[in-house]
Amino acid sequence: MTGGFFLPFMLVYTSAMEHITRLHADFQIKITDNGNWQISDLELLHISIALFAETLGGNENFKRQLGEVLFERTDTGTSLGLAYKDRIKLSKHSQFSAWSVIHELAHVWDAKNQWKLSLGLEKITGGRTSLLLSSLRKRIPAQWDAGPRGAESKPGYYGRKPGVNAYGYFYGDKPSGANWRFNRKEDFAESVVMYCGWGRNNSLSKTAHGRIERYLLPNGMKDPVYHIADNWSDYAGYFYPEGGDYTKTKRWKFIDELVNQRRKIT
Repeated sequence: MTGGFFLPFMLVYTSAMEHITRLHADFQIKITDNGNWQISDLELLHISIALFAETLGGNENFKRQLGEVLFERTDTGTSLGLAYKDRIKLSKHSQFSAWSVIHELAHVWDAKNQWKLSLGLEKITGGRTSLLLSSLRKRIPAQWDAGPRGAESKPGYYGRKPGVNAYGYFYGDKPSGANWRFNRKEDFAESVVMYCGWGRNNSLSKTAHGRIERYLLPNGMKDPVYHIADNWSDYAGYFYPEGGDYTKTKRWKFIDELVNQRRKIT
């Protein structure tokens, strides 16, 4: 009887260890083996990281850009994920996705470069961060699309316009979206994932294109990506790129230059 329970356990454990070993060999990714990882989680993690590494030009460049990174599945409070210079924490209470993995890896990439990547994105797109200007905008009803104390869960009140957020972030050009928690670091991370998914026919592409196509919806409709009803048509001027082509945005070009090492990090 003991052997009947012990053997399957060992098989599962060995398979998990194989994934953990491969992740470190391929990408310098370490895993905190605390019992919160399922084999399917490790498979998804490997596939997601491989997708990002391919976009960066291969495993060796991925390792050169990000170095060794530790992944944990743990309690992250209300966040789905938290990223640091050499560590990523994914919520043990929620299922992560390829999108969230690459989003957090983009934060690590930014942190490894002393946050100069997100600063560069803010500059190249014509954005700026100013809580003072944001507080002044709050006095202009036509420019403030949130409630008096922040975002509200109803159409036209999520805080999507420039400067209408908790950080006073006035994004420039046209991101794929914004909300009350949007800032230059989040902008950079989302821009990286959009770059990885746009026009590439991979697991990110449906979401990437859906984030742009939702601005063609009538006001009040739920978008097909996050199933949120909002005034999408009204926001098209802020987010819908020329001809619906995300490659026409300044942030796509910025990420493209970083990925292809045509832009120096200063």
